[in-house]
Amino acid sequence: METALNCYTVYQTDERMFFLKKILDGKRAPRATHIFAPNLTLSARELQNVRPGEVLVCGALDESGRRYTEENSVTVRCLSEDEDFLAYNAALTAEGALGVLIEHSLLSLEEMLVLVIGFGRTGAAVCRLLSLLGARVHVATTASPRPARAFAEEVFPPEEAELSRYDAVVNTVPKLLFPGEKSLALAEDAVYIDLASRPAVELSMLSALGLDAASYPALPAKCSPVSAARAMARFVTREAQND
Repeated sequence: METALNCYTVYQTDERMFFLKKILDGKRAPRATHIFAPNLTLSARELQNVRPGEVLVCGALDESGRRYTEENSVTVRCLSEDEDFLAYNAALTAEGALGVLIEHSLLSLEEMLVLVIGFGRTGAAVCRLLSLLGARVHVATTASPRPARAFAEEVFPPEEAELSRYDAVVNTVPKLLFPGEKSLALAEDAVYIDLASRPAVELSMLSALGLDAASYPALPAKCSPVSAARAMARFVTREAQND
C-alpha cells in the first residue's frame, strides 16, 4: 500500500514504514520522492509509479530496476550505501537479536556461550552487546581476528566452528556454511538466530526436528520500528537538503 504525503510517497510494507509516513507527513522535498523499505530488492515492476526525473530511496535494485531508473533518469539514493544508516541499523538489529535470544533461551546471558558467525557491522554490534551484558562470545570469521578479539574469548574460521558447543548461535553471513548433516550438530536446546539474507544452516531440517532455529529478517522494523523510521527519515531529509 502506498500513501502520498506531499512530495513524499512512502510504500508501507512494514510497521517501520508506517511510522516513517507519520514522521514525514506534511514535509516537502525538492522533488517527488518515493521511499521503499531498505530490506527490499526492487524490480522494474515495483517502480511503475516512479516518474522520470523523480527520486527513489531504497535498499537495492535488481537488473530490471537499474535499467528502469537509468532509462527514466530517476535519481537513486541507496540506504545500503550510507555508512551512518548502516551502522545505526546494525545496532538496532543487534538489539532485536538480543531480544529474541532472551525470549527464547532458558539461560541467563551470563551463563550463555554464544557463537557469532561473521564480524561485519552487524556481527560486531551483536558481539559488543552480548559481551557488555556478560555473555561469553566466540566469533567465527574469515576476516582478521584482531578486531573480534576485543569482544570474543575465541576467534576462528567458520570451518572450525563446532555448533554442539554453544547455547546460542547468531549468524550474520549470507552463505550456507553448515550444509546437510553438519547443521545437525546444533545442540537440541540451543537457540539459532539467523540475521542474514541466506541462512548458514539447513533451517528447514532443524525446524522439522523441533529445534529453535529461525531466520529473523528486518529486525529493526519489528523490534524498534520508530527508531528504524527515524533513521530512514534522517537519511531522506539529509539527502533532500543536498538536492
